[in-house]
Amino acid sequence: MSKKIWDSSLYKLIRIDFAGGNCFKVQSNLSDWVSLETEMGNKSTLITKVILEDIEGKHYSIEPNDNGLRFAKGELTYKEYKNLQEKGNALWITIFIVGFLLIFTLMSVLVKFVL
Repeated sequence: MSKKIWDSSLYKLIRIDFAGGNCFKVQSNLSDWVSLETEMGNKSTLITKVILEDIEGKHYSIEPNDNGLRFAKGELTYKEYKNLQEKGNALWITIFIVGFLLIFTLMSVLVKFVL
């Protein structure tokens, strides 16, 4: 996904952040992807953020996902991107809580049934 953002972004890609705190600063958009792939080797390094810069020098931190790609292409404003990210996070939290409650309820019923 990061490669797609790199290739189709309306913004200048300036940095890629990895899990564990490492980052890769982009010098030019042409040869750096090859340098990045070489540096990463065959490791399955997780890219956590992509930092973009507009023509006014403002930086935008996006995640390498579909919403981030849509922002990079100019299909979303940064505010719309952030709202979609927050809704997605809220959905996963809700799914986790409902799943936990369901498992807890099933275990309670099972314990009552066994005893």
